Amino acid sequence: MTNLANKRGSLMLAASLAFALPLAACSGSEEAATGETVSNDTLASELADAGSLSTVSSALNDTGLAQVFDGSASYTLLAPTDDAFAAIADQKLADPENRALLAEVLRDHVLPGAFSESDIAKAIEASGGPVEMTTMGDTTVTFSMEGETLTVTGEDGNSAHVSAQPVLATNGAAMPIDAVLRKP
Repeated sequence: MTNLANKRGSLMLAASLAFALPLAACSGSEEAATGETVSNDTLASELADAGSLSTVSSALNDTGLAQVFDGSASYTLLAPTDDAFAAIADQKLADPENRALLAEVLRDHVLPGAFSESDIAKAIEASGGPVEMTTMGDTTVTFSMEGETLTVTGEDGNSAHVSAQPVLATNGAAMPIDAVLRKP
């Protein structure tokens, strides 16, 4: 029964995403359906200027993944905050010899398509429970609500909460989260 509920939740999320206003279609700075401003810059550019996301921005540049967020395809980045990366500093992901591992970790935080926290919350409500999505790293993340807080859990059980307003750009969104989902 749980597997059927997860499949239904995934289907509901996919349906929500299909009807969501694609951020890639935006030209100039526009207001999203949630009332938030969508920048006319790419997600890579916006991340470089986002105060508490400088570590993930640098990590994307160091691994070459920033190019993904400079293109026209839409993605959603579950972006660990600087504090989230500081909490796993002992893993030494920033060391040059660990770039491949860092790239793997980051891919497990990237979702296809641009969507908002409210899109995911609506899909959870419509499905009556958690919804799953597959990341760019071919892992599954599960979204659920804890009261009013959106929670995302990785395959290994590590969870994070959406911790701040999203960064919205022409080709995607970054949702700041308070933990790294996949620890090396």
